[in-house]
Amino acid sequence: MKQSKPKINLKNIKSFLEGNTKMLLASAGIQQEHLKEQVAYRMLICSDCMEEGFCKVCHCDLPGKLYVSESCNKGERFPDLMSKPEWDKYKDDNDIK
Repeated sequence: MKQSKPKINLKNIKSFLEGNTKMLLASAGIQQEHLKEQVAYRMLICSDCMEEGFCKVCHCDLPGKLYVSESCNKGERFPDLMSKPEWDKYKDDNDIK
C-alpha cells in the first residue's frame, strides 16, 4: 500500500509535535509505565501498519503517531491514551496481560 500524505492542518501539526515529543521522551526513559504499555498495545494491534511504516487510517508516520493521545480511528482499533486507572480497568475488561 502506498502512503498518501496526511493533510497539513493545525490538528495534524499538533499531533505530529505531540507524538514526536512523547516518543523522544520515551527514548530518554521519561515515560510513565501505563503509557509505555498503551504504546506497546497500539504497536501490537497495528502490526499491519507497523510493517508499512505508516497508519493506514490517517497516513501519519509511525512510530510517532502511536504516542499521540487521541486515537485517529475513533476507537475502532484502539482507544485514546488513558490515565493509569482507566488503563487498568480497560486491561481488566479486555483481558489484556
